[in-house]
Formats: sequence, structure tokens, C-alpha cells
Amino acid sequence: MRRLGRQTLLRQLAAAEGGFASSLITRQLHTTPSDAVKMAASTCVGTVESRSVTVPIVDIQPALKQPQNFYYAAACKAIHPEDKLVECCSEDGLRFFVQYDQLCISTGSQGSTFGIPGVEQHTNFLRDASHSTHIREKLVDCWNAANIPGRSPLERDRLLHVVIVGGGPTGVEVAGELADFVDRDLRKIDPGRARDMRVTIIEANELLGSFDASLREYTARKLTKAGVQLVKGVVKEDGSVLPYGLCIWSTGVGPTPFVLSLPFAKTPRGRLAVDDRLRVLMPPKLRPDGHVWADGEKGPGPKTMKEVSMKQDEEDTDQHRDWQPVGGIYALGDCCAQAENPLPALAQVAEQQGKYLARVLNAQAWSLGAAEPEPFQYRHLGSMASIGGTSAVLELGDAKKPLVSWGGFTSWVAWRSAYLTRLGTLKHRAYVAGDWTLTLLFGRDISRW
Repeated sequence: MRRLGRQTLLRQLAAAEGGFASSLITRQLHTTPSDAVKMAASTCVGTVESRSVTVPIVDIQPALKQPQNFYYAAACKAIHPEDKLVECCSEDGLRFFVQYDQLCISTGSQGSTFGIPGVEQHTNFLRDASHSTHIREKLVDCWNAANIPGRSPLERDRLLHVVIVGGGPTGVEVAGELADFVDRDLRKIDPGRARDMRVTIIEANELLGSFDASLREYTARKLTKAGVQLVKGVVKEDGSVLPYGLCIWSTGVGPTPFVLSLPFAKTPRGRLAVDDRLRVLMPPKLRPDGHVWADGEKGPGPKTMKEVSMKQDEEDTDQHRDWQPVGGIYALGDCCAQAENPLPALAQVAEQQGKYLARVLNAQAWSLGAAEPEPFQYRHLGSMASIGGTSAVLELGDAKKPLVSWGGFTSWVAWRSAYLTRLGTLKHRAYVAGDWTLTLLFGRDISRW
């Protein structure tokens, strides 16, 4: 029996995009475990520099530096399962194809606008390092513009108002970082402008809705004490206006146009439908009603953003019972969901899926007649969020019945320790530790470039 080593397997494996899950797959093909985390809220105000938490995929998987393995910085445009080809396009417009034996789709997600007009044009999403850099520049621009002589009081108030739409962990962490930034750093530069700086969170339901009620109340008290205004409501076209200089949109995630364009079955929310072994699904070629699925024809589910229903549960479909796996194609992370048991779009879900799929592919490589793998089982480890200053909230264990939950300074230490130890490389851990130390000693850097 022929055994496939790491390098052979890496040549056969194509990973569409380089998010949490695909990075973990390539990292764990007979290498040591790794992880990568994003600290977007901290980079928005200069607590941590973007480069410190942006880990190149060639650092996560050193084998990609070897000549027999390849990494292409290009966009995936289409997948042709009948030919086992991925159609790609470079940044300068050069199109090419990548052949695969096994394909892992891990393209992630994008911020969900819920169909509200103007969100993409007038707000700022916070999904990656480029977003946080843009938010930081916009924040500094508003701070500087508010001090221009002759500026009207109303316009000055608008420029000094930051609105965060969404009270989940990302929105709360951004609000906490901003409040701490204003109190500790901007106040030293211009106490008057810092006093007039306002931060508002708009949330339709509860702050940190997935956390325990006592932690939600603790978070609300802490943010209110720090000067953050909490508004319960939704963004809609009813004529009401809330002026702002900077708006950060953090209301959840939705599918990308690329995922919607793929010729596979999808859930009502536009995520790729997978089985309990992360295999992409499609209906049988011959449907009971006589319809025959042609090669390249898109499977059931949304095909455009207008057809996506974020209000409908992903398991609300009666079509998936006869869906079948597509050979050699897997999906993991935010871009997919098991129709019968959809998981939340969390980094730890993608992490565990990446490790699981790496084990499956390794087993297949070392034993061509490997038995059917065990189904993927998600284990919720807990949730945590920084709420500004030296405070954080933390829950360990199952989301419905956490084993431990607490907030305060010790939670903040645990939060920082978890983020630091889970960065992809020792070099980036040193970067982040250095940034924290410099911020503590000299304050945050508010330069713009």
C-alpha cells in the first residue's frame, strides 16, 4: 500500500481562502498545533498594532515555503466539481485554474446588512485588520476635524460621536476600548474634546445576549460608568436620525457573494450545507419530481443576497433529507452549516472543524482504505469579552449551562492570557506583549498614516 507523506498530501489539497479553519488544516498536516486570533477592537485605537496580530499563512505552515508546495494570493472565482478545478484570478486580473483531489472551502463570511440601505456606503465593518486600520484613521480624522476653528457646535458634536451598531462581543469590546482610549489618552491631549467625545451602542435585544444575565448586567454597569450610552433599538427608515462622525457596524455575519455563487446546496441563510463530516451536500442528480440537476447548475437555497433570509432558522428546510455529499469537497468555518444542527459563526467552531478535518485528511493519506471517519462533534469551550480598562467577562463550559462565569480584573487577565497564548507564532506573541507594555508605559499611539 502506498503511503502519502505530508508534501504529497499538500499538493493534492486545495484550500479556498486562508481563514481560521484552512490555516489550521494546513498547519496540522503532520505539524504541531497552532491557532490564530483577531484582536480587532484593540487595533482600532492603537492598543495593539495590526501587524502584531496579522500572521502570514507561510508562518503558520512553514512547508508552504518549500518549492513543491504552493500558496497563491488570488481570489477564487468559481469551482468546477465535474472537472475538479478551482478558477482563480490574481489581483492584476490574470485568471488561472488549480486542480485538486480534495478541496476545503473556508472563505468565511462578511458583515450582514439585513438589507438596510446605506450600511455599506456609510458605516464601517470590523472583520479584519484592514477594517480596523480604516476605523483608526477615521477616528483620528474626526478627532482632528472637530478642533478646526470656525466649526459649528452641532458639527463638532457630530464628529466627536462614535456609534456602534450591535451589542455582541465585538461591539462591546470596541466600545470598552474607545471609552478607555478617551479617558486615558485623549484626555491628556485635549481635556475639552475628550469630555465631549461620546460613544453609543445600539442593540435591538441584550448586550452580550449569549452570556449569563449577571454578566450582561455587570457589562452594562461598567460601560455606563465609563461614559458609554446604551440605546435599545434597531436601525430602520422611520425618519429618526442619530448624527455621528464614525459608525461601526457589528450586527452579525452573512454569506459572501462567492459562497452564494457556488453550485452546491445552501441553508436559508446562504451558508453551504454540509453533513456531520463537513462534506458539501447536493441533491441527487434525479429528483423525485423528474428534474435532473445539470453539471454546474446551482443547488437549492439562496443564489443572491436578496434571497438570503437572516430571520429564518437554518434548519427550516424540508429538502435536505435526500441531499448527498459531493466527493472530495469539504466546507468549514463561517461559510457552512449542518442543516440539521447549525453551529454559530465563531472562531472556536472553525478551529475545531479545522483540526477535525486535518485528522481526517491525514488518516486518508496514511491509509488509502481508511474507514469512514467519526462525525464531527463541537465542544463549546466558553466565551469571553473585554469591556474596557482592566475588566472583562468570561464564561467556561457549555453556552446553555456554563460551568464557571465571572467578571472583573481576573477575567481580564484570563482574557489577555488566552489571546496571547493562542496567537499563531512566538514572534507575534512577542509583538503583542510588547505593544501592551508600550501602551501601559507611554499610552496609545494616535498617529495617522
